[in-house]
Amino acid sequence: MEDITNSFISSHRLKPLTKDGAFDSTLRLHGVPDFCGFTISYGRSVEGRLEDVLPDERMAFVMPPKGRGRLTLNRQEFDMSGERGVVFPTGPLKTLNHSDDCEISVLLMNRHKAADHCAKLLACDLDRDLQFDTAFDLNSANGQSWMRLFQYATAELANPHSLFRTMAAARQQLEQTVLTGFLLSQTHTYSDALLRPQSAAVPFYVRRAEAFIEAHFAEPLSLAEIAAQAGVSARSLQNGFQNFRNTTPMGFLRSLRLKRAYETLLRADPAYATVTEIALSCGFGHMGEFASLYRRTFGETPKQTLAKAVYR
Repeated sequence: MEDITNSFISSHRLKPLTKDGAFDSTLRLHGVPDFCGFTISYGRSVEGRLEDVLPDERMAFVMPPKGRGRLTLNRQEFDMSGERGVVFPTGPLKTLNHSDDCEISVLLMNRHKAADHCAKLLACDLDRDLQFDTAFDLNSANGQSWMRLFQYATAELANPHSLFRTMAAARQQLEQTVLTGFLLSQTHTYSDALLRPQSAAVPFYVRRAEAFIEAHFAEPLSLAEIAAQAGVSARSLQNGFQNFRNTTPMGFLRSLRLKRAYETLLRADPAYATVTEIALSCGFGHMGEFASLYRRTFGETPKQTLAKAVYR
């Protein structure tokens, strides 16, 4: 059994906890390495010692539909039963104790994919590692919701006639659904942000385009270049800005340049700085157009703004 679990699941050392009883183990595993479900039982009280020398991107949700167990991780103990599951990543040393009648069900998922999916749901980059709580209360409303999804997903992975077994695209869709349910059900680093009521989220590519524009506003940018940096077509970027920012990408660029020009003019020394130099440094190449846009936006000419510096 150690050889089998080492080959198909992870590094695993087994130790019987009693001298009596037959070692009558069963293992049923279905899926692919980073998205699979399996059940395992030993027929007697056993301690499983898990430590991955080369930790990968996987994490496990574990619960025993029969019997009881206990996880020891980082010197903390967590009970496992039909009412309490556990979540843990590969890598750190951990032990799992099983009662003689214990059967555990496990779903292995990819932590990197979960983090990417969380970022998409939040429409922003994650600024911290995605970390899940170890204990999982399966009696809670979230726990009950997750268990229904867990049972459905593992049943489909085990069904030899399921589309999720025979079609990669269908399996990927099931994996996305499972990751969404897990992120919404189990407590983790971004639970508060994910569950907070929000207005329609600004698409990730709009935020990426804004960040690129803010970093390069003084350069001669084109719509095609901004769209390429955002990773979408120019048309999709236009629609995203119009729907969520009530402007266009080039309109956003123009407004940012005007704002920067205004701030620079206010800080400049009129004895040394000129309107033309400041306009050019903010990305404007046509002085007549700049002066017209500036007056329409701020209600005064660039020279008038520059002159204010004398009276600060």
